[in-house]
Amino acid sequence: MDPSKFLVFPLCDCPKNYMQSTVRQEYFEMIWFSYKNNDTAADENPAAEQFVCLIPPFRSVMISTEDKKGHLIAFKRDYLEEDDKEYAMDIFNLFNRQGQFSMLSIDPETAHRFTHLHALITEEYQNPYGTYLVLKSLLKVFLLNLVRLNQHAFLNQDINQKRVYEFIMLMDRYYHKERKASFYAEKIGISEKRLNQILKEKMNKTLTQLLHIRLIVEAKRKLISSERTIKEIAYELNFEDRAYFSRFFKKQTGLTAEQFRLSTTDTATDLNKD
Repeated sequence: MDPSKFLVFPLCDCPKNYMQSTVRQEYFEMIWFSYKNNDTAADENPAAEQFVCLIPPFRSVMISTEDKKGHLIAFKRDYLEEDDKEYAMDIFNLFNRQGQFSMLSIDPETAHRFTHLHALITEEYQNPYGTYLVLKSLLKVFLLNLVRLNQHAFLNQDINQKRVYEFIMLMDRYYHKERKASFYAEKIGISEKRLNQILKEKMNKTLTQLLHIRLIVEAKRKLISSERTIKEIAYELNFEDRAYFSRFFKKQTGLTAEQFRLSTTDTATDLNKD
């Protein structure tokens, strides 16, 4: 089990080297909480009003935790079963339902299940013999409960939220080869201008910015999790040549692809110290 890819903390005890680090943007985050004006924390009183805040990777979102009590669970893409395409897309939809981040209200029955699941996840996480497969399975049960809640909430979304969802799904399918707004606007059935207006309103980013973020997410994943050369990664992401990809990567991240690949080893070492 790699502790740099799965993290569990009480909100009151999240390490600063994670909360204030740029590495945080690499994770899917779930913040399960109740407000401090309630008598007890999220896992101590399932009847109290509770929420889950879902933050997808590479969103510049700072959620204040000072008025909240509960828990943070963060995981990298490795913990999604990408061979199960339907499940992976459900989770991607879940985290991108409302734009920059999504917020779901948790009913008492679900909160009760989460209390037990969180206890099992924490026990496995802290167990020196804990395994990746057990954590991945427990996380899947947790996420599938959220998917169920999300399916109900989706029915109440406005038309523009549904267009954002449709764009996100299209982008995740075609980002590696389709980079023009006209392609996505035509698929959704609205003008390029209107699509950009909706994305700016709901996600505070243009279509081009979102495509660039998605490309960087995938480029970083390949740099971290594979031994492919940078030239091979550039080709897989449909860049004309390595030089063009390298300029794009540095402009978006401030690092060359080589520097980023080397830095991930140091980051993992720092997180392992805690």
